[in-house]
Amino acid sequence: MLTFIVYFITSICGWLNFLIAHLTRGNYFPVKNYLTVFNNSHIININEITKSIYNFSGYLVKIKTNFPYKIIDDVFFTLLSTLLVILFLIGYKLVKTQKISQTEIIKWSVVLSFLMTFALPSHSSDLFGYIARGAQQTLFHQNPYIHTVSEVKNYSSYPLFLNFMWPNQPTTYGPVFIYITKAIVFLSNNNLFLSFINFKLLNLTIFFLLILFLVRSSDNEDLYLIAWNPLILIQGLWNCHNDLISGVLICVGFILLSNKTKINNNIFWSIFCLTFACGIKYISLIALPFVLIYVFHKGFSLRKSVNFILGFCAGSILILIFSLDYLNTINWLSEQCLCKLVGNVNLVHQSLIETIATLIKDLCKLFGIKYDLFIIYHLLKSLIYLVFGLFYFYMLFFRKKSNLISVIAWMLFIFLAFTIAKFHSWYLLNIIFLIPLLKDSLIKKLLIAVSLSHVYAITFVDQSKILNFVSMTLLPCIYTLVKQRKINH
Repeated sequence: MLTFIVYFITSICGWLNFLIAHLTRGNYFPVKNYLTVFNNSHIININEITKSIYNFSGYLVKIKTNFPYKIIDDVFFTLLSTLLVILFLIGYKLVKTQKISQTEIIKWSVVLSFLMTFALPSHSSDLFGYIARGAQQTLFHQNPYIHTVSEVKNYSSYPLFLNFMWPNQPTTYGPVFIYITKAIVFLSNNNLFLSFINFKLLNLTIFFLLILFLVRSSDNEDLYLIAWNPLILIQGLWNCHNDLISGVLICVGFILLSNKTKINNNIFWSIFCLTFACGIKYISLIALPFVLIYVFHKGFSLRKSVNFILGFCAGSILILIFSLDYLNTINWLSEQCLCKLVGNVNLVHQSLIETIATLIKDLCKLFGIKYDLFIIYHLLKSLIYLVFGLFYFYMLFFRKKSNLISVIAWMLFIFLAFTIAKFHSWYLLNIIFLIPLLKDSLIKKLLIAVSLSHVYAITFVDQSKILNFVSMTLLPCIYTLVKQRKINH
């Protein structure tokens, strides 16, 4: 009940302020702030369209006021995050002592999921980005892989492009998801509100399907770790990130593969899910080579081979079908296309690489040393990617794979948390759904720890280049490692 109250207050704040803004003819921008409504005297360079019912966010709105609205938001979300983490841990202890039944877990999970699904996003504009990518195709017939929203004349005057934060970048998502954005916006009749609701309902439906899978295959503790996990509810349903979709596909693929009694029959659907997940986010490509070696590790059989090949081909063909509209209009060898693709790869944000680069930059400034930040980024990325590549090669071909899912979880975790140059907390949705499939091991404890520490991504901590990585990723890992070492001794 306490958890419900926290989520209820959180979800109602956005809509309450939206209603107040509408009744008072004020302005409300939940992505910029969540608890404050502004009057026209506070707004500089506001787009006229944001004064309408579509005022969910406001693209590039400048606010001028002495009212400390950012501090109020920071205090609110810090308190919110702390309460959710504490209540989640208390609930986990109650589940372990069997004081909360499976029925209670499912019932309240449904309630909390609906609250977060219909809450206005606050800390990320990605949902509005999905809508913009869909509108880019339905309204202007652009290919998001080579055309940017900024190429649309006066794009910010269209409601469907409100609060899109990457107008000068082509898309980075897989072709399946980009086609989904097109389909949802088209079926929503190019309406912002309907598109908003339909994207939210898509994530909610997929989340419920996973819960049904886990009810059949997991115990109450593991079910709780997913069904009530605040990071999943916040980033997967509140802010509606597509990592929830790819993460669920990866999880379902491994649930099917872990069923020893029906392994031959499940190989097709397992490989299909893992392959199809690449069409949403490319992260599952890391897992497929390990699965290939694992499937044939205990002996070759024609049935396994056929199911594996058919599953991979079916997933690949489906991705190709979704890709046809984009492939037909792309000249992959053109200088313009290559520059845009390289530009996406070169983005650096909230990662170990950025943390080290920032430290080097600050030290250079301190001692008066000239530096080139581009070269620093390039060298760090080359070094860290090389180390990960060698580690990946070793794990794939030389390390004994006694537990496939554990190995996959390690590889995905190391890649996301310590390797990639551009990182956001919601990327963890691609791996934390694997928690129920892991035994009581170090990697499981690490995933639980970082899933809770990254709840604080909705606070001011997320805005600090060094603080966010150290506090939300590095320290939880060190704490878990030290605690596990004490247990082992």
